[in-house]
Amino acid sequence: MSAASSPTAPSPQPEVAKASRVCLNCKRKKKRCDKALPRCGRCAESMQACQHEEDLLPGASTPVYSLFPGAPSPIGSVGHIPRQSPQSWIGPRPSLLGSIRSAETIDFLAFQSLHDVLENRQGVEFAVSAFFQDPSTWFTIVDRVSFEINLADLWTTPSAETSVLVLCMNLITQPQVHDAAVYQSIKALLSLITSSRPMSITLMQAELLVAGYETFNALQQQQAYLTIGRCFQMSRAFGWHQGSYWSLEKMTSHPKTLKLHSILWWATVYLDLQLHIQSREPKFPQHTSTQDFDIPIPETFNKILGVQVGGDFLDSNSNRVEGILFPEANSALYLSNTLQQFSNPLLTLSPEERERFSGEIWDNTIAMAEGPWSTGDRSAAVATNLITVLKLNQPGLLAAAGMGSTPGLVHGLTSSGPVKRVRDIIDLIHNEAVTRNPASADNPTRFEEKLALGWLAPSWAFAVYHASLLLITHGETPLQDATWLHKVQNLRRLLETIATRWKIAEQYVQSLDQALQRRRMSGYVA
Repeated sequence: MSAASSPTAPSPQPEVAKASRVCLNCKRKKKRCDKALPRCGRCAESMQACQHEEDLLPGASTPVYSLFPGAPSPIGSVGHIPRQSPQSWIGPRPSLLGSIRSAETIDFLAFQSLHDVLENRQGVEFAVSAFFQDPSTWFTIVDRVSFEINLADLWTTPSAETSVLVLCMNLITQPQVHDAAVYQSIKALLSLITSSRPMSITLMQAELLVAGYETFNALQQQQAYLTIGRCFQMSRAFGWHQGSYWSLEKMTSHPKTLKLHSILWWATVYLDLQLHIQSREPKFPQHTSTQDFDIPIPETFNKILGVQVGGDFLDSNSNRVEGILFPEANSALYLSNTLQQFSNPLLTLSPEERERFSGEIWDNTIAMAEGPWSTGDRSAAVATNLITVLKLNQPGLLAAAGMGSTPGLVHGLTSSGPVKRVRDIIDLIHNEAVTRNPASADNPTRFEEKLALGWLAPSWAFAVYHASLLLITHGETPLQDATWLHKVQNLRRLLETIATRWKIAEQYVQSLDQALQRRRMSGYVA
């Protein structure tokens, strides 16, 4: 056969170098490893350093940071570190902590931490999408448009701030799937970043999300208090505590920026107040109660930005700062004013003023509740308003029950107003909890459906718990509710349902059981 007619032999394919063992990353994550060198497929996709057990042996030369072209080495300026025994070090040892705090290395460290938790780009994008679409609609402190620009840049230019914010988004979006190690890792990473970087709005947003997790899920009041304190100190360092910062000239010239800063300030106040009311005897003073002037609430900027009430932005979980609604600011202001009346006699309202204030909050609540609750972004504000009205009228309820009250607090106030107001709110909470949704195939309650959709803010847990305690204490007199025990049982079941999403409700279930036990033993609960 001639050479021309002979079949062409296939070109030999270059052999891909293979490692003898699974890499350490795949082994730790219990994933299949293709053993490719210099990096396996999974490490290449997640842009992580690919190391093997033999790389860690004394005398081995290990690539420490080959994530990106030109990426810096954590120690020195070379890409390899001789693995030597401790006795072989001559002279001063390099400072690992100092190198980690270097401007470049902290970005790559945070980026690797992000991949350790969420594994790949798809996991990161899923976590971000869940944050903007589900439970966080009641706590919108990040605008999606500007954030996703930063997220797109993350894959070519790692950013410690963006990476840790994504981790915090995932922490509060899916708190039940995280263990203590993940939470502690995020805390450690945040501490490392804040110690090596100037304060920034992104870091404050991350701290606020961690504070929300600690307040409603980790059940660590002291940690939450410290985290909120850091947010408060950040706001002071940013200059937000100066009246000149919020001048009309600045509000007009930089409305978008100042609206975002207003949202973050009132988010800090909101969490501070939620932490304060969780304990019957608050252990800590409020961080945000010492403000001697009012920082404008976010909706103050809507007219300057051209946002019309009732327009496209309402209940739409806007992706832009201009249209973000933050009704928690109003509800936090109402609750703060109410709590200050109990701590400062000079701020005590007259009976008539108290009744008008209670009516104002109630009207605001009805206006929110009657609107289209399409994404649940009013959930936290509605629940907080209900808590405020209950607390505002509780002294009158005590007086009507013949239990006395704080001196001068309800002097001359008739019992009919506070009693009716408390009864109406308890009935509203109870009816919402037991009313079935006819439009649903499995016919869950409206609360269960909102919880499944992520529309139920954790402040509802305290509203339900507080209403239950008032029924246990005053159900027969003066509320005159013969079905009070049945309502408490329904509300307890609701708390158990809420506990599947927000762990704080577990604590309230236990406290409620203790209150019922005391009622059975003594016949009355003070």
